[in-house]
Amino acid sequence: MKLSKDVLRAVDRMTLQRVFGMGYRAGRIAVTAISYLDPVPRGVRIRKGSAAGRPSLLAVPDGADPMPSVVWMHGGAFCFNSPRAYATTVAHIAKAIGASILIPSYRRAPEHPYPAAHEDMLAAFRSVSDGSRPVIVAGDSAGGNLALATAIALREAGEPAPAGMLLMSPWVDLTLSGESIHLNDGKDAILRAKDLPQHTEAYAGHLDLADPLVSPLNADLAGLPPALIQCGSDELFLSEGRELATRLEAAGSLAEIQVYEDMWHDFQAHAGMLEEAATAVERMGDWARPLVA
Repeated sequence: MKLSKDVLRAVDRMTLQRVFGMGYRAGRIAVTAISYLDPVPRGVRIRKGSAAGRPSLLAVPDGADPMPSVVWMHGGAFCFNSPRAYATTVAHIAKAIGASILIPSYRRAPEHPYPAAHEDMLAAFRSVSDGSRPVIVAGDSAGGNLALATAIALREAGEPAPAGMLLMSPWVDLTLSGESIHLNDGKDAILRAKDLPQHTEAYAGHLDLADPLVSPLNADLAGLPPALIQCGSDELFLSEGRELATRLEAAGSLAEIQVYEDMWHDFQAHAGMLEEAATAVERMGDWARPLVA
């Protein structure tokens, strides 16, 4: 079923935007309940499992090797969401790539500030990638932060790099200094600028918000694998997505950024209902397929 972007924008404002202004316990319950309203596409199975001792889900397209070729690090401002909340979105992406995708869980802030989520995602990636086969590191929003941080940590440890970095609306600068944070406030259907500071402080803990450990936009980006970055023109994190692409290229990495007009944060989650989202997901597949073939 296809719906107009105006309808879906309104739905996200009434549901997900409110979640990020809730208390953490209520917000987590609400977003999980919302996720069950969007069915997994045909041709993809969702399996329960674990990765590095953490609960996980695995999206397996029909005919695909169940060994994951992508590790998806979910968003949720480091405080909300879970693998279940991403089952449908990641299933669409797995189908577009034609490869299985692992969605690990991680310890969430504020109960578990940095480095808990980072440690969990690094361990999850290592559990499926020993360098013998190509595996992409991926994520959206806060998960994009964790995905980039994972690639940096692997480089620092002298370990094999991911095959690529697939970053959807990445939130990689917790200082909230990007101009789109203010220019697009009120236009983004999911995020509001006023809700973000409490989440940045919950995740960063004792660290300065500009510290590259929590704001990997400020890290040394040399020697990283190729990246695809997708953003909506109306989202709060547009400027840092563009800045990340610029800094990656300056550091010698291949970086492609795709900006979708009149779209908002994580609009790709509507791939089963929104034409623009379906197109974005298909382009993810076109980019990722050669890297994991």
